[in-house]
Amino acid sequence: MRKSLLSIAVLSALALPTISFAADAVAPAAEATPEWTVPMNVGFVSDYIFRGQSQSWGKPSVQGGIELDHKSGLYAGLAFATVSTNWLPGASYETDIYGGFRNTIADTGVGYDVGGIYYAYPGGNWNKSFTYNKNSLNTFEVYAALSYKFLSVKAGRTLTEYFGWNLNNSGVGVFNTNAPDSGASGVTGNTKGSYFYEANAAYEVLPTWTMSGQLGRQIIAESTGLDWTYYKLGVTKAFANSWSVGGFYSGTNEPAAYKNFLSLSNTGGTSNVAKDQVFLTIGKSF
Repeated sequence: MRKSLLSIAVLSALALPTISFAADAVAPAAEATPEWTVPMNVGFVSDYIFRGQSQSWGKPSVQGGIELDHKSGLYAGLAFATVSTNWLPGASYETDIYGGFRNTIADTGVGYDVGGIYYAYPGGNWNKSFTYNKNSLNTFEVYAALSYKFLSVKAGRTLTEYFGWNLNNSGVGVFNTNAPDSGASGVTGNTKGSYFYEANAAYEVLPTWTMSGQLGRQIIAESTGLDWTYYKLGVTKAFANSWSVGGFYSGTNEPAAYKNFLSLSNTGGTSNVAKDQVFLTIGKSF
């Protein structure tokens, strides 16, 4: 969900018991790697945070996903999450369709992952907030990542406008007039080509306890005052039957444009969509 989203595949192998009666006894053959695997997950978060920004207006979100993995490294998946119309006009949920190729460079321990993700918002459109601006929120992004042991780096770029942001709905003087110091913030051209880059770490400090961290930056193409830096630090505890719970601290440098952001659903109310906060997760993988 934008990742993201709780995608954890747990594979187990059961070895058949054998008894060796002689020195030349033949050991059982190793179980073959499955041609295909289909990991699934479902989860709940106290706030859906995407690159430091709340997609659910500070409210809880239900999330889940299913992925089809081939032993060659090819994969494709479908994920969903509930979102808020206050931030994503007309949208009550997000559906992500993604696919790519991931593998490891032989004898190096370096992993790589290249692919694309399509963020779709059924019913979402900017004309739900700006009647003169019919523009889809749907966004296509390509990405590439490298990993080594518990560290990884990732970058991506949109091949469409960034979630429909354009001069009409997010221009200078329009993006957010509710924050006194945000008047000079906004889109100045086409947001196609917006990009992000980030570094991630996940390390098992104790059996079933994993600490993770993230530091990244989102750049909005042809804009002023809208770029932001985001970070996250937390811990996850794994339990039997593939359950897990986690607690995280998330934050950004929170540019003025995202402070006291006025709801886009015409229901009133404001929110600091990029504020520092703690959020909790609970999930199960299958």
